[in-house]
Amino acid sequence: MGPGNLLMRFFGAAVFLVTSLLSAQPALAQARVALVIGNGAYEKVPELPNPTRDAADIGRALERLDFKVTQVKNATAQEMRKAVVEFGRSAEMSDIAVVFYAGHGMEVGGENWLIPISAELRSDTDAESEAISLRSVSLQVSKARKLGLVILDACRNNPFAAKMKRSLSTRAVARGLAPMEPSDNVLIAYAARDGTTASDGDGRNSPFTTSLLRHIETPGLEISFLFRRVRDDVMAATRREQQPFVYGSLSKEEIYLKAPAVAAQAPAASAPAPAAPAEDEKFWQAVRTSTVAALFEEFLARYPRSDHAAEARQRIKDLKASEVAALSSPAAAPKSDASGRQEADAKRAVRNPFTPDDNKKISVIAAAQHLELPSFTISSDQNDPLNANSRFVGVWSNKRGWTNGKGRYAMLIVTEVSATGLAKGYYLWGPPTKQSWAKDVAGYKSFAEFIANDKFSIIGTPVTAKLDKNVLALTSVNKENPSETANIELRPVWQLVPVPEDAEPPTKRDKTSRAHAVKIESAAEPGPPGHAGGASMEERYRACRKLVKGFAQRDACARNGTI
Repeated sequence: MGPGNLLMRFFGAAVFLVTSLLSAQPALAQARVALVIGNGAYEKVPELPNPTRDAADIGRALERLDFKVTQVKNATAQEMRKAVVEFGRSAEMSDIAVVFYAGHGMEVGGENWLIPISAELRSDTDAESEAISLRSVSLQVSKARKLGLVILDACRNNPFAAKMKRSLSTRAVARGLAPMEPSDNVLIAYAARDGTTASDGDGRNSPFTTSLLRHIETPGLEISFLFRRVRDDVMAATRREQQPFVYGSLSKEEIYLKAPAVAAQAPAASAPAPAAPAEDEKFWQAVRTSTVAALFEEFLARYPRSDHAAEARQRIKDLKASEVAALSSPAAAPKSDASGRQEADAKRAVRNPFTPDDNKKISVIAAAQHLELPSFTISSDQNDPLNANSRFVGVWSNKRGWTNGKGRYAMLIVTEVSATGLAKGYYLWGPPTKQSWAKDVAGYKSFAEFIANDKFSIIGTPVTAKLDKNVLALTSVNKENPSETANIELRPVWQLVPVPEDAEPPTKRDKTSRAHAVKIESAAEPGPPGHAGGASMEERYRACRKLVKGFAQRDACARNGTI
C-alpha cells in the first residue's frame, strides 16, 4: 500500500470519528427525558374522555421544564412496548427520566399492568401478552443517573375485571394497583393509593392531573413536596375519597423539576441579557393569541427581559380590563360639570381602598363576637390587576354563628387572590357553644388555597367556601360523623370589588341581614337629608344606613359624608 492510500485511509477514519462524536452530542447533552402516554379510545370497553387531554397538558408542561418529551396517544400493546424500550435507551444518558401514563391500569396476582387500547383481557393470563408491566417501566426509568419518576393516573374503576376469567381461584384481580418497592433512585406516584380507585373528574383534566399541572412548574418546589401538595389538593377536591400515594425513597439531595428562582438569576455584575432568547420567542408564539392573562404573566415571570415584555404587559392590562368590565359594571356617576369627580366615583365603584376605618370596624365586630383577630393587610398592589376571582377579596362575617346561631361565630378574611386563583387569608372561629362539635378555644388559621368553580376548601379545618350572589357559604363536615354537616352564610363587611345590590338574594331573610356584620350599637343621630353627619366613618355609616339603600351607595356615602 502506497503512502498516498495510507494517508487517505487515515483521513477517512478521522472524519468518521469526528462525525460520530458530533452526532452523539445531542443525546449526551439531553439531561431530561420524558415519555407521556394517554390511552382513552379503548376498543373493547367504554372510552375514557380525559387521559389524552391529561397527557397532552402534562407533555406541554414538561417541555416548558426543558424535558425532551415523547408523546404517545391511544397506543396498542406493540406501540407501547416499542415506546418504552426506545425511551429506556435515552434514559441511560439522562439525569432525570419521567414516564407519565393516563388510562386504564390493573393489578393481577400482585403485578401491575398498564392497559393498551387494543387489549381484550378475557382471562387473567392474557395480561402478560396484552398489557405492559409496570415493573418493566420502572426498570427503564431507573437507568437515569439522578431520578427515575413514574406518574400514574391509572387507578380508575376497571371495566376489564368484571368479565375476566380466572385461571386460578387464588389469583386475585384487585381494585386499583398493588403497592410497589422501586429501586433507590425511582419514585412511583399513584393517583390513588394501592387498592383504591381514582376519579376521572368532570372537567378537562382528572383531579390528580389538575393538581399536578397546578404545581409542577412551581420554582423551588422540591420533588417530594410537589407530591405532598398534589395529595392535599386531591383529597380536598374529592372530599378525602381519593388519596394519592408515592412509593420509593430518595437520598438527602434535593431534586427540583424547576430550580429555585434565586438559583436561576445571573450575577449582578454580569451584563444583563435574556436567558435563552430562542425559548422566549417560542413561548411567545405559543401564547400571543391567547385570551388567558395568566399565560402572559407566566411569560413575564420566565422572560422579564424579553423583547416581547412590553407587549405582554399590555395584553395583561387589556385582558384584565375586560374581565373587570364583565365582573362589575361601575355605578352610575352623579351628573356634574367636574369630569375629575366623575372619574373618581367610577374608580371607587370598581375598587375599594382598605382604610384604617375599615380595620377599626372589623376589630369592633371581632371583639363583639370574641374572635381572635390576626394582624393582616389588604394592599391594592397584591390584587393588581383585578381578575374574575377578585370579588372573593374582602372580610366576610355573620351576626349569627354556625347552623343558624347554634354554633360558634366565624369570620373569613381573604387578603388577596392571584391571577391563577390562589386565595390567601385567614379563617377565624369563636369560642365553642354547647352544640359545637369540637371544644377548642377561639383562634384562627391562615390558608392559601386555589379557587375552582367559585369555591375553595381550607385544608385541615376542614371548611369549604363557595361564593354565590355575593354570599360566601361555608360548609363543614363532622369528623366523628361524616353524614353530619354544618353551614353558615357570610356577607362582606368590606369588599375589594363591590357587587351591585341586585346580585344579592332577594329573599326577606337576606335583605334584613345584608348589612348585619357592620352593625355597631350607638345612639348617634343622622345629619339632615343630603348630608350624613358624624366625625368617624362608623358614625357616618350608621347614618347612611337609614338614608341610603344599596351596599355600594351606602359605602360611598359613609366615605365622603354626602348622599
